[in-house]
Formats: sequence, C-alpha cells, structure tokens
Amino acid sequence: MSILDSPGEYKKIDPTQIIQNIHELPDQIGVVWEEMKNFVLPSHYIQCNKIVLTGMGGSSMGAALAKTLVMQSSRMPIEIIRDYEMPNYVDNKTLVVAISYSGGTEETLSSALDAQKRDAKIVAISSGGALESLAKKHRLPHFKINYGSQARAALGYSYTAVCAIFKKMGILEISDDQIQKAVSQMKNAMKKIAPEVPSTQNPAKQLAERLHGKIPVIVGSGIMQEVARRYKGQFNENAKTSSYFEAIPEMNHNSLVGTEFPENLPNNLFIILLGSKFDNPRNNLRVDITAQILAKRKIQYEIIQPTPASNKIAEQLLSIHFGDYTSYYLAMLYGVDPEPVEIIQFLIDSLADVK
Repeated sequence: MSILDSPGEYKKIDPTQIIQNIHELPDQIGVVWEEMKNFVLPSHYIQCNKIVLTGMGGSSMGAALAKTLVMQSSRMPIEIIRDYEMPNYVDNKTLVVAISYSGGTEETLSSALDAQKRDAKIVAISSGGALESLAKKHRLPHFKINYGSQARAALGYSYTAVCAIFKKMGILEISDDQIQKAVSQMKNAMKKIAPEVPSTQNPAKQLAERLHGKIPVIVGSGIMQEVARRYKGQFNENAKTSSYFEAIPEMNHNSLVGTEFPENLPNNLFIILLGSKFDNPRNNLRVDITAQILAKRKIQYEIIQPTPASNKIAEQLLSIHFGDYTSYYLAMLYGVDPEPVEIIQFLIDSLADVK
C-alpha cells in the first residue's frame, strides 16, 4: 500500500505535523479578516499615491497574490520588492508594507530602513523580531502574526492582511460575504483532498503520484501568476524537489520553444497549467493551445482549475490549498520531512557571520 493511503504513518516522516498547518489555512483567512477590522491605518497613509510591498520567500507571497487581485483595477502603481533597497521613486507619498514572518529577514529590514529614511508611510507585518521593534521605535502601524510555524505556513496572515490594507486604501472591493464564501468553499474542497480520502478518490494524491520523480513546472496567468509561484515554492520547501514557474502569455514567447531538448525531457518534466475563469479569454485560449503542444511533444501535463469559485479570492485560495496538499503528499512519497529548510538556515547563518 502507498504511504499516501496510510495517513497514520505520516507522523514518522512529518513529526512536527506540517499537515496541520495546511488544514488550518481556511481558518487563518477568517481569523485575520476579523482581526484586520480593528487595524487602524492612519488617515495620512490613505493619501499615498503609490504602494511598495517588500518581503522575501513565504513572507512576500501573500502580498504578491493580493497585488494580482488589483492589477487591472488600481489607479495606484504597486510594486513588489524582494531585495535590500527601495526604488528611487519611494518618497513621503509612498505606502510601504514590510512583511517578515520572523521579523528578522535582513533584506526586508534593510528595505524598510531605507523606506523610513525616505519618510515613506510604513506598515509592518511580522510575528515580532527587529521589524516589530522598528515599528515600535518609530510608532508605525504593526500587525502581529500570532501563529507558530514556518513563514510559508502562515500565508493566510500575510495574504489576508494585505487584502484588508488594500480595502482600507480603497483599491480593492472585498466584502465579508466574499471572505466567508472563500473559506466555506475551501473547507468543502478539503473533504476531497484530505489525508483520509484514498488515492483512488483524491485528486491531490493522484497529482503527487504523477509528479513523483519529475520536475514540476507550474504555469499561470492573470491572478494565477503568483499562485504558480506559490506552487513552486511549496514543492521546493515541502517536498525538497526542483520546481519552477512560468507566466502566460510570456511563456508562449520563449519557454515553450525550449521543450524540444534534451531528448529525454518528457521523462523528467511535468507541467501544471493553472486555469482561471476570471482570466482574459485569450489567456485561457493560450492554456488550451499550450496543452495541445505539450501533448504532441509527449510532455506530461495537467490543467487545474478549481470549481466552484465564487470570486477571485476564492479561486486563488482553492488552487493554493490544492497545491499545498499536493506538495505535502509529494513529500510523503519522497519520504522527506516537509518542515525543515536547513540549507536556507545555513545560508542565513553564513550571512550573519559576515558583517
């Protein structure tokens, strides 16, 4: 019997129970949405005319996802910075949202300090650490993440908090009903992909089995671009496997050509195409044609489109949750603990040794 159909054995591989963090994502969304109702954004912050979101890895993911929700509607430019410094245009009319789960991410702290020197309007999001201290020192709004986990497992905090900030800034129309429907649909979808559901009836387990021994490449467009990045990161960190992501339509102008060689490529590659009913129809057509090309080249692929999804937020979250479970099941197939990211910690420690 496959390990996937022996959920009682999971704890031998996953002693810290990362699976519980995955189960709790819908509840995170609901809890943070209520908490953010009491989060005060100063009136002079709302007068800003541009937004910069800064963070790294799992901490930046929620911000990047939220940005895609307003790309077509916001009159205000929004940029994600995953680096040490702010762009030159950052000034006292810029809202900077600095996100670091630990509060100690050096790139995020550096960029936040840079923003502070430029008199930008800063909001900090962290579980504590130096970022919270910076916020207290300069009396900046700080949203505290009260959740013990890896940064990637606290996506519900960063994502929902940034969505709520966007609502307070007047650039995202989102209601309690939309959040409640998204949470409800996620919980209903969990019933089909949870560990106790056997592989024969569990599409997340089935996808993990197809991905086993392959390099997953995830492709998304529109609001699914950053969802594709989330899949990639979860495969990297949970399953410890190589994985990459691409964006349509750009992928159709270069990467698609690069599927001819090496000749054994079909044996090593698996493409996940993320569909969206809220996307530009031309992009949806591109997904279908891309699938036809992959089939002709005998490259395995799967189109994933969550249904039903009552709104864009629900669609993003349903797809993300499916990917999270899939990455976990892939970790079980590889027999690797999904929790630790030792190589990242080694890199952080090595950086800390050099001042």
